[in-house]
Parts: sequence; structure tokens; C-alpha cells
Amino acid sequence: MNLSERPDAVAVLAAWHFAEWSHLYPEQLLQDFAAELESCVGAQPVPTTLIALVGEIPVGSISVLPRDMEIEEPWGPWLANFYVLPEYRSIGVGRQLIEALLEHCAAHAIPNLYLFTPETRAYYERLGWQTIRSCEYYGDTVDIMCRPL
Repeated sequence: MNLSERPDAVAVLAAWHFAEWSHLYPEQLLQDFAAELESCVGAQPVPTTLIALVGEIPVGSISVLPRDMEIEEPWGPWLANFYVLPEYRSIGVGRQLIEALLEHCAAHAIPNLYLFTPETRAYYERLGWQTIRSCEYYGDTVDIMCRPL
């Protein structure tokens, strides 16, 4: 489901994302994470956030953003905000979110999608992503990856 249909979920998603990734964005506050998600509410193809629900309860999220890391290369757009509650991992929720986002991007003629990850390179490689390079980013070694659509 598109976050535009459930804007009430912004606060929950922002709290997840802040808890998980604030160390990669040390200059950002919880309110900044919420503002980024609020920018995804609307009809534009980028930025957009999709959410996974069990009943009416959000259990995961994924976004496509114009930019997700500050680097010199003008790459974009980026898969970002990919998070699934721990109790819903390993049952296909994450894969469904990724597939839905890839379909969204392909439907809007986005030729390539990028991401960076500090620890799940092998997961994305199994889904067809290719590593472009590894680099240091705010104290973590991350892999920058691309997937042609």
C-alpha cells in the first residue's frame, strides 16, 4: 500500500527508521525522518513510500528517494527506508516490498535504482543487485549497489 493512502503511519515509520539508521545520518533528528516520509505522501513517482500491512497494522516499509546518501556521484533514485519488523522477517514481507517498489519504478520509466547497505549485500545480490563500490560512510563500511530495471 502507498503511504499516501495511510499518512497516519508516518510517525510509526519514522520511529522505526530513526532507531535503525540515525547513526548513518548523525545530523538528523526524528523530526527529519518524519519530514522525509511526509514528502513521500502525494501522487509523484519519486519520492514514494510503500508500506506492508498485516490487517491495519504497518509491519514494513520501503521508499524510492531522489537521494539517500551524500556522495559526489549524481546517482539516483535510491531504494531507501527498507525496514521490516523483526517478527515479520524471513516470511517474504521484505521481498514483496522490494518487488512492489521495483514494479512502481518500472511503471514510471526509472531505468536504474540504487541503494547502500552496511551489512546486507548478499541479500540484495540474490535479488539481482550489483555492487558498484564499497566506501566509508559515517564510520560504517557500506556497499553501494545498482539494479537496472
